[in-house]
Amino acid sequence: MFNRKKAGMMGAIGLSAAIITGIAVSAFADTKVPQSDVSKGEAVQNAPMNSAPTHEQLASRMAQQLGLDEKTQSKVSDLFEKDGKAIREIQDELHTTQVELSGLSPSSKNYMDKVEDLAEESGELTKELTVAFAKNRAGLYELLTPEQIQKLETPVQPQS
Repeated sequence: MFNRKKAGMMGAIGLSAAIITGIAVSAFADTKVPQSDVSKGEAVQNAPMNSAPTHEQLASRMAQQLGLDEKTQSKVSDLFEKDGKAIREIQDELHTTQVELSGLSPSSKNYMDKVEDLAEESGELTKELTVAFAKNRAGLYELLTPEQIQKLETPVQPQS
């Protein structure tokens, strides 16, 4: 059962992951009317499929949403670049561990030992990833004013 500290930490981590994901998704949510092969009236995304936004694009989008000045936007971009690399490395390691785990067969020798080792490694990587997201969020909050933090934490209402 969670105590208040753990519940608060999990909430903060979840919010951090949601913020980063929301920013990444929002960065390419804007659509434009095509000027080429697509028929009139259809909308296309500004970015190619499977293309993750760059740290500059994420910072630019955040600057628009929160009214960041150029200096703060540059610092946010640097933060996203530095932390993004570390987070991607951990995600890659976690993916590799999970692929290896799912590839094991119960009929193989030392199956349960391998599962336990990989599960432990996966747990450690998940912990590292959680902490990396939390550090990124803390670093971001250090750059923002209380008003900007409030804007960031206020859920976006769906437009109808």
